[in-house]
Amino acid sequence: MNSEHDKPIKIRDPIYGFIELDSQEKEIINNKYFQRLRRIKQLSLTEMVYPGACHTRFEHSLGVMQMASDMFDNLVKHNRNKEILKLDQYSIKRTKKILRIAALLHDIGHSPFSHAGENTMELLPEGHLDLVTGTEKYDHEHYSKAAIKFLFRDIIEDHPLVENYPISVDEVLLLLGDKTVRLRGRGNLMILKELISGQFDADRADYLLRDSLHLGVNYGIYDKSRLISCVTLGESETGSFVLAIEEGGLNIAESLVIARYQMFSQVYFHKVRRIFDYHVSNTLSEILKYLGLKNGIFLPPTSKENMIKYFEFDDWSIQGLLKDGKGGKHGDHILCRTPYKKIAEWRGDMTESIENEIKSYENKYSGKNYFLDKNVSTKWYKLDKDIIISSNETEKYYPLSMKSQLIKAIGQPNVTRFYVAREDL
Repeated sequence: MNSEHDKPIKIRDPIYGFIELDSQEKEIINNKYFQRLRRIKQLSLTEMVYPGACHTRFEHSLGVMQMASDMFDNLVKHNRNKEILKLDQYSIKRTKKILRIAALLHDIGHSPFSHAGENTMELLPEGHLDLVTGTEKYDHEHYSKAAIKFLFRDIIEDHPLVENYPISVDEVLLLLGDKTVRLRGRGNLMILKELISGQFDADRADYLLRDSLHLGVNYGIYDKSRLISCVTLGESETGSFVLAIEEGGLNIAESLVIARYQMFSQVYFHKVRRIFDYHVSNTLSEILKYLGLKNGIFLPPTSKENMIKYFEFDDWSIQGLLKDGKGGKHGDHILCRTPYKKIAEWRGDMTESIENEIKSYENKYSGKNYFLDKNVSTKWYKLDKDIIISSNETEKYYPLSMKSQLIKAIGQPNVTRFYVAREDL
């Protein structure tokens, strides 16, 4: 008989109603490193523009787990998809468990102030350009994978619940795109990886709705139930299978992309929100220097010891030092809400004319405090990673951009902005 401690729990959520967790998932969220996500806001200092933006990575992580579960449940309702994934009733439950844990822990490695803190992360070792993110620095995904390896292995692999469905850390990491993992016969997991990180993954499906709710905007709203019901598998001309949207759901695919486009253009790349990210990055670096971290950057995610030290930092600890005046001049801009002012903006690709204008501004404000936010692309949709629409008639697939004139028409706007400290205007 299960003890009271082993009973599942339900957590009320504004997006899904209730999110149910089994005893293993409950132990994960009660772990002190996961509880740290309660102290990291989802959108950094977006509250400086939208005061309601005070939600955290904690609730988002629970939401991604629920969304991934709902998508998976619909996917395996269809016998054809179960056959493609080679899933029987036992392996359905086991695979869903791996998926839920991967979704739950996908953001565990976020720094204080979420993405705004990633500029204070170490450079990757020489010759190790990250092919997934296209960056030369460690990012929160590297820290998340390291946390799972070093700090969550016991809960994942040794919890009593896994006696029924044994899983490994490597299987969880495979779903999170860890290129170092090699697992034979786990091709079905590679397909499901798109549920965690893809064009219509559970991550963005959750944050669009959650961010819209807390910010009080409608930009990111789409039909959640319709999206979940349309998730399927499509077959390419080479015979491989990919996560796709049913052909009848083409409109919901468009809606999701438009929602993402609007959230990026109106919220995530709002001119004031962007400059506060700059102030946060510099403030965080100043505080890390004060605390003795070399060059004002976090220790790399290369050992258990480094990860334990890294997890000592969260929004609360940094804000305490910020309030005590340890954040330097950029910290003062945050405390007094006196961000640099945008004095010029250019839209579109960089041209020689724009470059000359930028140089003139740089010359004018030489020796003063300014910031060039250069070539900011919303990256709302990458045509090289198109949403796949599965044709019911041919059982093949085609990219969304092939059929949708709307997606082709929106374009991929770039924005460059020039900011100057108010005292230097």
